[in-house]
Amino acid sequence: MTAEKMGEISTRLRATFALASVAFVVVLAVSPVKDFFQSWKKYEKDYVSYAQTRPDTKRLLADFHPGIDQIWLPEMRVLDRCTTCHQGISQAGLSDASVPQPFRAHPAIPHDVKKWGCVICHRGQGPATEKSEAHETTLAWEQPLLPIRFIQASCGVCHRADLPQTPKLNRGRELLSQLNCSGCHHLQDIERPAMLGPDLSNVGNKLTRQWIYKWLKEPHTIVDASGNTVVDGYEMEEEPRMPQFRLTDQEIKALSAYLTTLKGQPREPYKFDPSAVASLQKSADLADQGEIRFRQMFCTTCHSLAVTQGDETKLIGGDIGPELTKVGSKVNPDWLVAWLRDPQSYLPHALMPRYRWSDQDLYKVTQYINARLIDPDLLSNVPPLEEPAPEEIRLGQRLFLEKGCASCHVIQGVGPQKDFGPDLAILGSKNVSQLEFGNSNIPRNLISYIQAKITDPLSVNAAARMPQYRLTPTDLDAITTALLSMTGSAANSSLARLIVPRAQGAFHPAGAFGELYDRYKCAVCHRFNGDGGNLAPDLSFEGSRAQPQWITGFLKNPETLRPTLIFRMPQFNMTDQEAAVIADYLGMVTQSPAVKLSTVDQKQFTPQMAEMGKQFYEVKYQCNACHTIGSAGGYVGPNLSNAGNWLNAAWIEEWLKDPQVLVPGTIEPRRSLTEQEVQALTAYVLTLKKGQPTSTTAAAAVRGAEQ
Repeated sequence: MTAEKMGEISTRLRATFALASVAFVVVLAVSPVKDFFQSWKKYEKDYVSYAQTRPDTKRLLADFHPGIDQIWLPEMRVLDRCTTCHQGISQAGLSDASVPQPFRAHPAIPHDVKKWGCVICHRGQGPATEKSEAHETTLAWEQPLLPIRFIQASCGVCHRADLPQTPKLNRGRELLSQLNCSGCHHLQDIERPAMLGPDLSNVGNKLTRQWIYKWLKEPHTIVDASGNTVVDGYEMEEEPRMPQFRLTDQEIKALSAYLTTLKGQPREPYKFDPSAVASLQKSADLADQGEIRFRQMFCTTCHSLAVTQGDETKLIGGDIGPELTKVGSKVNPDWLVAWLRDPQSYLPHALMPRYRWSDQDLYKVTQYINARLIDPDLLSNVPPLEEPAPEEIRLGQRLFLEKGCASCHVIQGVGPQKDFGPDLAILGSKNVSQLEFGNSNIPRNLISYIQAKITDPLSVNAAARMPQYRLTPTDLDAITTALLSMTGSAANSSLARLIVPRAQGAFHPAGAFGELYDRYKCAVCHRFNGDGGNLAPDLSFEGSRAQPQWITGFLKNPETLRPTLIFRMPQFNMTDQEAAVIADYLGMVTQSPAVKLSTVDQKQFTPQMAEMGKQFYEVKYQCNACHTIGSAGGYVGPNLSNAGNWLNAAWIEEWLKDPQVLVPGTIEPRRSLTEQEVQALTAYVLTLKKGQPTSTTAAAAVRGAEQ
C-alpha cells in the first residue's frame, strides 16, 4: 500500500464514525430530556397554572421559586424536598378540600411546616424527587410514607407524655399498659408495674381446680347460647388483662394441678364475734341486708356487676377492680373474708383499700356475695378433675415457666422472667429487612407485620409463644400507633433536646397521713400534685377549697356533690382520729398559690351583699341552670346546698374571677365579673348551709352565720 493510500479513510470507517457521533449525541441528550420531563417540574407548572385561576394569585406566587425546594436540618440528619411538589403546604387559603393535591395546605399544627418539613412526621424518603421513591419502599429506602391513620405515632417520638391532640396514641399506650405487655417486652417509656397479675403463691386457698381450669381455657368466661361473649371475666366488650393462650387440654389440666398446690403459708380462718353475728344468722333477709350494705358502701364505684334487662346484658359500675357478677362461685368463702379484712396481707400491691369493717357489716356483705353473686352452672362444662398426680404437677410447673406465666405472676420461690419476649423499644424504627414475615401472605411493611403479630402471632412465626388477643379494629390501630412511636433513644444530643419526657409524679407522703393515704388507696381515684388517678376530683389544692370541718364530716359520711355521676366515694368507716388527720394534712399542705385564705374575712360579707348576690345568681347570671340548691336547679355543676359549710370564702372569690386558674379545663365559664359582683356572689354562696333557710331572706341567713 502506497503512502497516499494509507492516509485515505474508507467509506465504512466514515459511516462508523458518523453513527458513533450520532449515538453519542443521543446519549448526551437523554439526561437533559429526562430532566425536562421530571414529574416535580410538571407539578410546579400545574401549581402556577392553578394559582393563576384563583383571585389570590399574587399571594400564592409570591413565595414560589422554580426549582427544587429543600429543607435541611443537619442536627436531625434530615434532608427534605417534599415542598418541591407540595407548593401550597403553608398557604392558608388553600386549606379547602376542593383544592387538588399536592397543592392543598397542611392542617394547622403547632409546628411550622416550612421549618420542620414533612418527613419528620410523615416519614418517607426526603431527598427523593419522584413520587414513588418518596412515598414507597424501594431497594434503597425501607421507610415508606406513614398512613395518615397512624400519624399520631410521630408525635409520640418526641412527646413521651399524653397530649390532648393525640387520642389514638394515648389509647394505645393505655392498652399496652392495661394488657400487661411490659410483662414480656421492654417498651419505651412504659414502666413495668411492681405486680402485673395476681400473686399466685396462695391461689390454692382462693380458687378451686375446676375454676382455674375454666379460666385458663376461656379467659372470657361468660358467653351466650351462640358462643358470643356477653360479659368477660373482668371486662365487657374489651380485651381482658389475661390473654388466651394456645393450650392443649392436657396442658390446662397440668397447670390447674400445679396451681392448686400453691397454698403458701397456712392461715387460720377469721372467727366472727359470736355475739355480733348470732342474731344475723337467724335472719331470713340476711342476703338482702348484705346487698343494702354492699350498695351503701358504693362497692360498684370500683367493681362492676352484670345486669340483664330484657335481652341485653350490661355491666354497671367501675372498672378499677374485677367484675363481681359471679365471684361467689369463684372464691373460697374463708378467703373472701380474709381478703375483705386486709387485701394487702394477701396481695401487697393490691389497689383495694383496707376498710374498717365491723363484724356485722363484714358478715352481711360476705353472705350476700356467697348467696347472690353466683352461677350454679358456671363450672358445668368442666370435665371431672381428680386429685393432682405428681407427674401432672411437675408438668404444670414446667409449663408455668415455658409459657412465660412468671412474667406477670409471682410465686414464692420462682424468680420473675424479665424480657421474656423481644425488645419492642425500637420497633417503630425497624426496616422491613429486619422483620421476620415467615410464610405469611401479608404486605411486606412494618404496619402489616405489627398487626399480624398481635392478631395472629403464628402467621408470622410458627414457633411464637405470644398468646392470642382479641381486639377491636380501633384498639388494634391504637396499639399499632403506640408501637410505631417507639423509635429508641435519640441518635445525638441535638435530637435528645427535642424529647419532651413524661412528667413523673412524686407525691409520697410520710407520717400518719402517709399511712392512711396508703391504707385507703387515695391515689387510685384522686390526683395529688400530678400523681394518682383521674376518677375523682384532683385534691392538689383541696386545702384551699374546702373547710377542714367539712372534710372531716365528708370522710366520715361521704355525700353526693354531683347527683348525675354514677361513681361515689365509698364509705370507709374511718375513725374520728383518721378523718381528723386527713383533714388537717389537706388543710395545711394542699394549698393553691392563687388562693390566700388569710386575706379574706367572712365578717366582711354583709346581709345586703348576700341579698344582691342572690339576685346575680338567680336573675343576671342564672347560675341555677347548672347548680342545684335544695331541690331546684340544674345538675351539670356540683350541688351548692351546703356550699357555705363546704367552701372557703377566698376560694369562692378566686373561682368566680377565673375558674381556669384553679382547675384548668373546668367547664365553668369565666364571666368577667366586676369586683362588686364577685363579693356579692361570694356572700350569697356562704349563706347556703343545710338546715338554714336559703330561699326566703339571705340576710337572716347571714346574721345566723355571724352569730
